[in-house]
Amino acid sequence: MPLTKSPRAPRSIVILMMAAAVLGHFGCSGKAPEPAAAEKPPVALLSEAAVRLSNDSGKTEIFRDAGMGLFIHWGPNSQVGAEISWPLYNASDDYIKKYYALAETFNPTAFNPAEWARLAKLAGMEYVVFTAKHHDGFCMFDTELSDFKITRTPYNRDIAAMIAEAFRKEGFLVGFYYSPGDFRYQWETGKRSGHIYEPDFESPALFGPKRKSFIDYERGHIEELLTRYGDIFMLWFDGKCEPLKKHAWRVRQDIFIGRGEIPTPEQEIPGQAADHAWESCLTTSYQWSFLPGAEVRPSGEIIENLIHIRARGGNMLLNIGPRPDGRIAPGDEDLLRDLGLWMMLYGEAVRGVRPWIVTNEGDVWFTQKRSEGTVYALAGLEKNSRSLVLQSVAASPETKVTLLGQEGDCPWEQTPAGLKITVTRKQTVRLVKAPPSPGDKAESSDKQRLTWGPDWPVAVKITKAAPAAGLGKWGRR
Repeated sequence: MPLTKSPRAPRSIVILMMAAAVLGHFGCSGKAPEPAAAEKPPVALLSEAAVRLSNDSGKTEIFRDAGMGLFIHWGPNSQVGAEISWPLYNASDDYIKKYYALAETFNPTAFNPAEWARLAKLAGMEYVVFTAKHHDGFCMFDTELSDFKITRTPYNRDIAAMIAEAFRKEGFLVGFYYSPGDFRYQWETGKRSGHIYEPDFESPALFGPKRKSFIDYERGHIEELLTRYGDIFMLWFDGKCEPLKKHAWRVRQDIFIGRGEIPTPEQEIPGQAADHAWESCLTTSYQWSFLPGAEVRPSGEIIENLIHIRARGGNMLLNIGPRPDGRIAPGDEDLLRDLGLWMMLYGEAVRGVRPWIVTNEGDVWFTQKRSEGTVYALAGLEKNSRSLVLQSVAASPETKVTLLGQEGDCPWEQTPAGLKITVTRKQTVRLVKAPPSPGDKAESSDKQRLTWGPDWPVAVKITKAAPAAGLGKWGRR
């Protein structure tokens, strides 16, 4: 039988037949089911009965040994040089909208976290605390619980993850600052009745793409920060935080809590020594966030602050506010490099130390390494030399006295008045302008008066030392 060509079925019939096949295969919906997004398993929590509501003692000593950290306040607000978050307090709705719109143009293309980490390491810092979320509610991490975040900006990269990875590679302890107060939540939910700084953990108003109550929203953030960013050493809560602190310890019992668990004074140094963990938070200029044309504090002032803090048993957390393009401001960079030079020479005297029996004798400040019987005396020099008489320190026949960073020993003798040490700096570190001597002619451009500096305190190391007879803790007789 000869083959004959079958008539072509109309296109509409073919489409109906294909649709019928699809319906038969996938059922009544007429649509292939899309693969469901894999639900992340819930984070395992310690039971409320089992959790210890305090810092781990071993982590506390690690923190105290570290001595100095880098604080970083950064966000879209840096584009206009306003302080972070605080302009929203008492602001009009028009201003709030403009402030929040800054996220739409935040694109720090010059950001290089590895360079930041290397500079901080050079400066002698051993931990970092980065603002994951400030009071304005902007998240510098890729949270699933808010659309107001760094990965919804033109930059579209998880800056918190980049910082954690870069600093961890340089050996830093990594910490995240987190503000329990969240003005974005207040504003979007109509709960703008309290202070920008105050969290309302009882608020049931739902927020964010996951529609969470306030406490569940913030607990979710804590879980994300502690489970998705590698080994996090510290959380630093800026505000009332009891339910969040407890939740953090349920997620990670060994997480160290900075502010919220230990004293953290801002822009001041307590006057008395305290032999427990505490931290003084200082800025390089006036503002926490980037300030155009900022007047950066002198390096010598920051170094003296560090000495006074360590002599009193605390840590120094020194803050910088990066530029909106992602670079560290030149003034801050210069200060950190100066600090790095001082730490190269004398860092041993402020790392892993605890308070001596007195904090200071006049302008001579002390730290100690108890297990080694080593005392450090930190003091300024006059024309690169000075004679010290230390009333609180007693030498032994095995004592050795040296100027850190310099070869050779310092002459010393134990006298009835105290331990007398002659300090002479012979090391040629940096040229500085020499102060005029009495009788000098007026300086002219024909000749510069230079000397070896810098004019910062030095550190004298005294081994096999003990408290002077009759002196107990904090110099009490």
